[in-house]
Amino acid sequence: MERFPGQPKYADVIASLDRVGCAWQPYTPLTFGNQCAIEATPSGVTFVFEIPDGEHPILNVVGPPPHQHECPATP
Repeated sequence: MERFPGQPKYADVIASLDRVGCAWQPYTPLTFGNQCAIEATPSGVTFVFEIPDGEHPILNVVGPPPHQHECPATP
């Protein structure tokens, strides 16, 4: 399984955002099953974390807001 380079944990990302004064909030549309997500509110960037069995959440994907990229929407 491939993971985000450096495998930053949820707590590391939150601490980094807090350190630079970047507001964030849970992002419920991508929080389910074995993953959770947060959104940096100023930019709308979404951070999605995988939650491996018995481990802390690990960063898996970072993406811009939907209206700022060319990926097709899926139903």
